[in-house]
Amino acid sequence: MKPMYKKYLNLFVTVVLSLVSFYQQARAEEIDYAADGQRRAQSAGELLVGKPAPDMKITTIDGSTIDLSEVYGKKPVYIKFWATWCIPCREQMPGFEAIYKQYRDQIEVISVNTGINDNLQSVKPFLKKMGLTMPTVIDDGTLARALKLRVTPQHVLIDKQGRFSYFGHVDDENFHNQLERVIHQPTVDKVTIANSSAPDAHTYQVGDTLKNLAFTTINDNSIELKFGEDNSAKVGLVFFGPWCEWYLEETAPESSKACTQVRELLEEKSKSKNMKWVSISTNVWSSVAELHEYKKSYGTSLPIVFDGDGKLFEAFGVNQIPTIILMDKSGRIESKVSVQDSEFENVLTSL
Repeated sequence: MKPMYKKYLNLFVTVVLSLVSFYQQARAEEIDYAADGQRRAQSAGELLVGKPAPDMKITTIDGSTIDLSEVYGKKPVYIKFWATWCIPCREQMPGFEAIYKQYRDQIEVISVNTGINDNLQSVKPFLKKMGLTMPTVIDDGTLARALKLRVTPQHVLIDKQGRFSYFGHVDDENFHNQLERVIHQPTVDKVTIANSSAPDAHTYQVGDTLKNLAFTTINDNSIELKFGEDNSAKVGLVFFGPWCEWYLEETAPESSKACTQVRELLEEKSKSKNMKWVSISTNVWSSVAELHEYKKSYGTSLPIVFDGDGKLFEAFGVNQIPTIILMDKSGRIESKVSVQDSEFENVLTSL
């Protein structure tokens, strides 16, 4: 019996150690994701820290207006970007509400849904489910560009002087120390506000005509598309995220399915010489290295452009993934459709 007992004991120990190792590895991966998100958020905001924040007017989902220029000098500001489909966002929401309840008189707390694959119909039930009561905004991309959104969730702290103070991703001790620091900063009489009087960038609309388009792909290849010439072709632009298919599979399955549909369909359509397709990636949770990995994993042959500064998403007024924009040979924008539009499936079928 002893040899048999020893054999089973060794087997049991081996299984336990394997499970512990697996758990530690999985936990390490979670920590890596958090650390990676923190790095991205801080990297995006490092050039803004210490500089004046913009005097933006923000409209909440209940129609109220928050004029940040009237807040600066009186209270600091805490802006938190999030999405309903974002797992760490969900995990941080109880703490977010606790911060609002404890400090609402000392700091302007603003909840900003990124608007990416979200709308009022998805946001309102989420707020109710999570018990969130602070002012909430659904962004159209304006705040994301002004405040360098790169991850979800993303914290942005603006001190009482109206200057950017902190950018982060994790809800840790350092974040709470930074929060306490801006809250207990002395009130100031004068603030310096960033000049926001510059004209808004032009956004192309359906019906507008472009003379040409030029891109640089992740492989450093140049793409020049000229319209209105004898050899001009129709053009399709696909705005996407490399994480859309796998990350949203459980938290936003319809969006995940749409991303898969678009990729597979356009891979087939790209063989046609009558139309040129270009994929343009968001800068949220994305990088050139990750796009190379995406291309390798999915075997896509479409040229991929990384919109690192968000200018292309801004120029075409895109905030949903995926979004398809179609242009005719003259450069006229014929249509623009996203996953949230009712005609999305019909457009895919007609391609």
